[in-house]
Amino acid sequence: MKYFGAARIILELVLVGLVVVLLTHPISPGVFWVENVVHRVPTDEKVVALTFDDGPHPTFTPQILDILNKYDVKATFFMIGQRMEQYPDIAREVIDQGHEIGNHTYTHPRNLKADTEGQVIRELDQCEQVIERMTGKRTHLFRPPRGLIDGTVFNIAQEEGYRTILWTVCADHHDAPTPELMAERVFKHIRPGGIILAHDGTFNSRWKDVKATELIIVGMKKRGYRFVTMTELLKMGARTRVQDYQ
Repeated sequence: MKYFGAARIILELVLVGLVVVLLTHPISPGVFWVENVVHRVPTDEKVVALTFDDGPHPTFTPQILDILNKYDVKATFFMIGQRMEQYPDIAREVIDQGHEIGNHTYTHPRNLKADTEGQVIRELDQCEQVIERMTGKRTHLFRPPRGLIDGTVFNIAQEEGYRTILWTVCADHHDAPTPELMAERVFKHIRPGGIILAHDGTFNSRWKDVKATELIIVGMKKRGYRFVTMTELLKMGARTRVQDYQ
């Protein structure tokens, strides 16, 4: 009896200690979703996904499509719903050439984290309606504008059936003001299973992204890499995880 009494006292002390820890060091809700945002896919194969945000654009998107076609590269375009409605022929051309489209919201709000849940849902749903109308199918890929996301936005996207995709390296950076430096930035930070972010819309300076795209493709191919769409990359990552558990 004394043994059980002592054990109970110890258990109670442990529980009290846990309560004190939780009260003084609350677990951040971000812990449970941050690790599920995709910045890179685990694989040892030298493959990368080339992605473009903020299009379609009447000048830059066709130029990028020409480069991708020249080097037989497939990419993923995270498009803004409103811009797809402005330039439907370009959006359809992206699909016709074998590339894929992801949801980048309908209006590209400045900070999706500051919006209400209802606003976030509308941004996703309105963009998805445009994508489905133009492509005949829905997308399972979502990238928040400017990469700004919190647990609320992530959970909404997950409930809507999306994988949230960020990036391993962004070619656009204040330390890389020229196309050549943009490409060098990618070469420096990329690794197998990585996701490259460039842009094909919004600003007139995107001509630099166009030129950098060709430099990136040529440089990555010289380094032994090949390009896949985000969906293909995610499937490769899933196979890698299965093999790890076998």
